[in-house]
Amino acid sequence: MLYGLAAATMIVGLTTAVGPAQAAPAPQAAVASSGAPPQWKIFYAGRLTEGYLHSVAAPSPSSAWAVGQYQDEDGHGHAAVLRWNGRDWSLVPPPSLPDMKYWYSVSASSAHDVWIYGWNEERAGVAHFDGTKWREVAFPDFPEGAPVSYAEIASVRGGTWLAGETWVSRRVHGGWETTTLPEGVRISSIDARSATDAWIAGTVYSAEEGLQPYTARWNGHAWKPVEMPADDLGVNDVWVQSGKSVWVTGLIPVGEGWTPTVLHWNGKSWKNVRMPDEGQWPLAISGNRGEVWVTGDPAGFAGPPLYWRFDGVTWKTVAGRLPTGGRAETVTGLAPIKGTSRLWAVGSYIVDDGEVAHSFGLVQRDR
Repeated sequence: MLYGLAAATMIVGLTTAVGPAQAAPAPQAAVASSGAPPQWKIFYAGRLTEGYLHSVAAPSPSSAWAVGQYQDEDGHGHAAVLRWNGRDWSLVPPPSLPDMKYWYSVSASSAHDVWIYGWNEERAGVAHFDGTKWREVAFPDFPEGAPVSYAEIASVRGGTWLAGETWVSRRVHGGWETTTLPEGVRISSIDARSATDAWIAGTVYSAEEGLQPYTARWNGHAWKPVEMPADDLGVNDVWVQSGKSVWVTGLIPVGEGWTPTVLHWNGKSWKNVRMPDEGQWPLAISGNRGEVWVTGDPAGFAGPPLYWRFDGVTWKTVAGRLPTGGRAETVTGLAPIKGTSRLWAVGSYIVDDGEVAHSFGLVQRDR
């Protein structure tokens, strides 16, 4: 199995189909076949042809951003940045952005402080939106030979980080300060609550223990490892709910399969929060107003996307929605909408034309 940022290569590869772009069905809600009543509403579908959305940020009810990639009518790939203005989602005109082929990660501390990370065939790039315009920001120096393709960005008031698989860079005085991670560590996700409280999560490999989960916490001065259970967990995502509540998703291999797993840190220790095994790969985790949400890569790729919702006691499977004629692929990004109890979710879905499976970007919101 592949985990973390490396696994994103599989996801991106699977969501880009070969063949000419075609129009998608109208975004009418499809009822879940699982019996769980749909509680998500589609806000954007069918307009990013052969595309996907990977990350989303929502600093206010009237401001949200989603990033990914799509193809034009000639089959040329383009980076995608979508903006929510409180009424509609729209594609940001490419000329107003740096020339990238993929935008992979977005984070925002406010409507006037938005960061995106992506790359093209030649280089990786970071851009910042100040509420008026986008400008490219110099990329941080990182260890020679270190992978950069699937980094993630996290931004809060007073703090911005960019995390690669083997390094983490922090925005300092208009530049970047880079920390090289310990030998064997591979980071899959980063999340921050404040300028002095951020977390990275992934795996660490050693000859003695093999592949094990890994987390570290930024305390305002340095990254300090937080010991995790040695249970072979491959980590996908981390969400910092509070100073004493952190959540991690991943998979534990069992025979030829796996067990979807969510771990919770209460400020002192980790607990495995048992969840329904729906045959999914848990991907993104986030939450709002006391509820925890997890998205999954559905087994069988049939029907609408499924979510897990945890109220602190029990898990409930909640069906998302898809355009009629579409089938589920992946929901890879979740973001709480600041000031509300709602969340945005982004990903992609598939439409079969009888010969080729075409992929389209998807944005939906709960309730």
